[in-house]
Amino acid sequence: MSADLQQGTTNAADFSLTVLRARIALLATAIGGPDYTSQIDPPPYKLGDDCLACLKDLKRWFKLVDDQQKRWDVAMAVAEYRILTDDLLPILIDWENKCSLAAKLAKNNPDHEEFRNKAYYDKIALNCLQLLVLMTWPLIVTEQSSSNQITLYGELKKHQLVYKKTILSMESGKVLRAAIRLALDVIKIDRLSRTPRDNMVLKLVLNFFRNVIAIEPGEFTINTKKSMPKKGITSIDTLPPNVSMDDISLNTVISSFHKNKVFGFLLTLTSSLSKEFDQDFINIPLLEIMFYFTKDVNQELLFPRQFETGTHSKVVNKNESSSANNIVTSAGFELSKLLQKEHQMKKNVIKHTSARHSRFGGLLSIQTPDKTRLTVSGSQALVDEKIALQKLDDSKKWNKRIIKKHQSVAAEGLPNSLLNSQTGKAIFFTESNGKHFKEFINNFIDSGFNILLHSVTNYFTTEQDRMVTLEQVEYLLFFAWFIKYQLLRSKIDNSADIKQVSEALKEVTFILVSSLLGSAYDLKNWTVTHAGMIAFNELLNLVSRTKTAQEEDSTDIEFIVSRLFSDERIQLLSNLPKIGSKYSLQFMKSCIELTHSVLKVLEQYSDDKTLVIEGKSRRQKKFNISEDDITKLIEEENVDRDEALDILTSSLRSIEVNFQKVQANYMTEPVIETYINFLERFRELEDDSIKKVFSFFHRVFVQAKEQALLFRFDLIILLREMLSPDGLDRMSRSRKYVSQFSDYFLARLKKRLKKSPAWFVGLLFPPLHNSEVGFYQRYGEYNVLNNESMYAAPASQFKPIPDEEALPPSILLDMKYGILVSTLLDDGKTELLDQLLKHITHTLDIFKSWLTVNVNAGKETVNPPNEYFTLTGVLNNDPIFKDKDYRALLLLIGYSIPRKINEPCFLPGTVEVSDLTVSCELVKKYLSTPFETPNGLPSSSYLLRVRSEKGSFSHNEQDGWEGDDDYDYNDPYIVPDDQILSKSDAAYFKDLDNNASDKLKGTKLSKGIARSKKKDKRKRRKGEAKTNLPMFGDQDDERPQTVRERHGVFSKEFISDSEDDEDLMNPIFFENETYMRWLLDKNNGQLTEDRYIQFAKFAAERMNNGGVVTGDYTNLFGGSIPSIESIRATESSSFAPDKSLISLASHVASEMSIFDVNNNNNNQLSDDDVNSESRNSLGSSQPSNSQNMFQSEVYSRKESTKRTLEASAADESDEDEEAIRLFGKKSRVVLSQGDSDE
Repeated sequence: MSADLQQGTTNAADFSLTVLRARIALLATAIGGPDYTSQIDPPPYKLGDDCLACLKDLKRWFKLVDDQQKRWDVAMAVAEYRILTDDLLPILIDWENKCSLAAKLAKNNPDHEEFRNKAYYDKIALNCLQLLVLMTWPLIVTEQSSSNQITLYGELKKHQLVYKKTILSMESGKVLRAAIRLALDVIKIDRLSRTPRDNMVLKLVLNFFRNVIAIEPGEFTINTKKSMPKKGITSIDTLPPNVSMDDISLNTVISSFHKNKVFGFLLTLTSSLSKEFDQDFINIPLLEIMFYFTKDVNQELLFPRQFETGTHSKVVNKNESSSANNIVTSAGFELSKLLQKEHQMKKNVIKHTSARHSRFGGLLSIQTPDKTRLTVSGSQALVDEKIALQKLDDSKKWNKRIIKKHQSVAAEGLPNSLLNSQTGKAIFFTESNGKHFKEFINNFIDSGFNILLHSVTNYFTTEQDRMVTLEQVEYLLFFAWFIKYQLLRSKIDNSADIKQVSEALKEVTFILVSSLLGSAYDLKNWTVTHAGMIAFNELLNLVSRTKTAQEEDSTDIEFIVSRLFSDERIQLLSNLPKIGSKYSLQFMKSCIELTHSVLKVLEQYSDDKTLVIEGKSRRQKKFNISEDDITKLIEEENVDRDEALDILTSSLRSIEVNFQKVQANYMTEPVIETYINFLERFRELEDDSIKKVFSFFHRVFVQAKEQALLFRFDLIILLREMLSPDGLDRMSRSRKYVSQFSDYFLARLKKRLKKSPAWFVGLLFPPLHNSEVGFYQRYGEYNVLNNESMYAAPASQFKPIPDEEALPPSILLDMKYGILVSTLLDDGKTELLDQLLKHITHTLDIFKSWLTVNVNAGKETVNPPNEYFTLTGVLNNDPIFKDKDYRALLLLIGYSIPRKINEPCFLPGTVEVSDLTVSCELVKKYLSTPFETPNGLPSSSYLLRVRSEKGSFSHNEQDGWEGDDDYDYNDPYIVPDDQILSKSDAAYFKDLDNNASDKLKGTKLSKGIARSKKKDKRKRRKGEAKTNLPMFGDQDDERPQTVRERHGVFSKEFISDSEDDEDLMNPIFFENETYMRWLLDKNNGQLTEDRYIQFAKFAAERMNNGGVVTGDYTNLFGGSIPSIESIRATESSSFAPDKSLISLASHVASEMSIFDVNNNNNNQLSDDDVNSESRNSLGSSQPSNSQNMFQSEVYSRKESTKRTLEASAADESDEDEEAIRLFGKKSRVVLSQGDSDE
């Protein structure tokens, strides 16, 4: 029965598609066609009688089917009937010819009237343009795309390539002129007189240009789960017949745009964006146009390297320039690369081929320690052992690298060619087109870049939460491309000024770029992170260049630099290269270039003076401000008294950044791993990239003196390979850097091996992290621990006290003293309290006598000197540094507790005598009177003992930090962003859980991970029995600790104690239980194994989709899935009627009523629609895994709304609109329900 039902559904769908195709065919015929009655050859195009109505009806089909039902059936039918090439383009070109002729006649004869029925033809032209935008809209496939869209993706991509070729080639691209003429009719209207419909026409024209540029061949990989077959597929297979890459290349686009004056039109809009146009309508389309223009272009290829010195470089660049100019097509460039590769292969064959006298059989057998023999054939193996070992390596079968999910750009609906300008696969122009393109870019930078960047930055600043992934990438790469272009241009063109891109140095721009980079890194959105690194790197290059050139934008530069190297940003920038080794070559390249720029700029500024940044003061202390200080500041800064007080008492303090300490953040093993992995692919790298790698190695080896980080076997082998005859070319500019570093590196290694023979073993293993052994291994001497390198323990913190807000401050202070004093008494530390009380009493006497003397002398504002506190007897001073509860009590009284071992503990003279008297009385009180806790538990239950390696002194950041101290990024009290700071009860329960687990089994586990009850068993690898060589497992060692911990089983015991709180659980869980009971009752309490498996998938799908089911479970339920209300009604009363089914007639009626409402408002564009539409753009965002599905659904709705609004914004009501609406109703019934009665 289920098979019959599925067959019926399939037949209904096929029938609906047949009806749809028939309707589209009728519309294609009714729009118009060639007039064969004419004597002109070829015959001219003649419009049908109902051409305008048919065009509007076709737009409604797009909205009804493609947008609302997530199908591309209409687009496919329109492509098959060639409506764009045979109807729309001829109509627009004919309209353009008539308008152009009328304009010429009117110019010669002012009394000449426009051609007949111009308003009617203008409407037709506008509707044709709307359909062009719908049919050329870039296709995007995401994880939420329907199977229909996946199936039609490849074919529609090919049809769009045909569209692009036809648009650019038909009558030299005259349809582009027609689009500009439609926009000029709007531009003629005064800005204040334009309606939202007029602004939408401008946006429609820009979107048409954007679509033409953005159309590219289809991607091989659609997404992580659905991909096109790759076996035997080349780039030619993604092209339709009679279409080559040259027909749709950017070279052809530039040629056509130049002929039809599109560049001038774009420059007009950008230069007058803030004066003559509504920015919110056209700024994002202009950004997208400039992005698609430049995303495949390598800036360095647009400029000859005339700024380099040396005769050899000039000759080389001359040859390169001439060869580049001779390349006319991309096919020719690919041919030259293949010929070069063939030449290199021939050289290798000749080099390794034996002479005729030695072409005898050769067999070399090598015996391994476990008595296994490895055999190598060939006489060359007898001559050179390196060749024999290389043959052994070549014969190994390596597992194919699996691309991680977060590495797939296509998984987010983005094209794989998003970063083409960074991959070295950039396109080339002909000499004339390259000249036109450079002229357009130069004019845009001179007149419109700052204006457009300012407008887009302000727009995205207010809409940052709504920016989708593609919008973020477009903004960042647009920002980076033009900055790099202008920097290169300024080197060879004296007229080019950095001020022409000065908007990139503004405060708002810097904040937006840095926030996009930081948020993308936090959300693990690696595509935006990669683009953010590129943009941030170019921003640093611009800052460096501006400082060198001593530009006038010193205020903006100081703002950027003062915030560029704050502690949070330094932490982010140093974390990026640590993760680079896990990702692609281009990602690693961006990490390395960013690191190079960061260290270069920071070193550049630290050479002049100590770099000062704004930092938050970590000590809340009382300021001793004299009247002289206030008067001096008023005179120097020319401010009033209130402003001077604010400055002097500000909680912001300047923090001096030590370059050496910031540089030390990059001296870590993960960063070195990234650099070595990047250098291993030296054959694919440019000389400049290799130079930057060895520049960093020089920093590590010489400046930071962290030589142990580079004493690695893989680096030694890599250097040997790079300097071998098969390595770097002997004429390569980077070879000398490798040779010089290699000589110095090996010389230092020899000395280290002589001084410390243990390094012969140490080279085989990663560096040791033990404090003493590791220090000796790295520096070859014992680590003499001095007091300056040892930190004191963090003070204990108070847990939240019940009704804390309602208690008076005096009562709350009394409770805190009682908690700390009684805790110390419970631990038997009475002697510590006695010495503390004795010191407080002694200090009170001194402070009171000092106060008396100074009041009599008229010096009541002078504070007494600090009173230092030390412990006597066998205790030494260890409790002051190590006892967390004792340090908390000292801090509560007002003592300045030491942060390091060598620092003193003292009671500052700024402490009020009255406060100190209260503290003394409370300590005395609880030394003699027991403290009773409100919860009846020991006093220590109100304290949190913060761990030393992750701790902080208090919630108020009272960690002994002075604002003018050097900021120590290695300070254990400064917690990185990627570590979790224990500030709540979770730390307390975490300690309890871990301690309980330790008692059970001697080792610690992370919170929430249960211990496995099974013994560890070594799994035999696939194919292990096929070889006698020992197998070494390295997969687990390569994984970070956090990833390995996720393999544990999450235990409820370690997660929550509130198992009885069912209100916090997901209600879908209980609905699944209801379904299970219903199935068991229906099947007499028994289910087959297959049904149990089906139900598990059904329950998981409902949990993941919020109760929505998308799969087919008719076999499980024996029909359609019953509603949860009907099941509950059946359980409560067996006689209750079943109301879960909705009739087909009511469903169709509801659909028709909704469609009526939509059509009634179809031609009314409200302000809300305009505002919401202007915020939409192409792309989809996946800020995190938890928001993936929600974002994709929002994106789908945005795309439908956007396309529909742009297609219907320029419509006007017609007399036959009601008839078309009724026609749409019937079609909706056919497509939605597949009713064969239609």
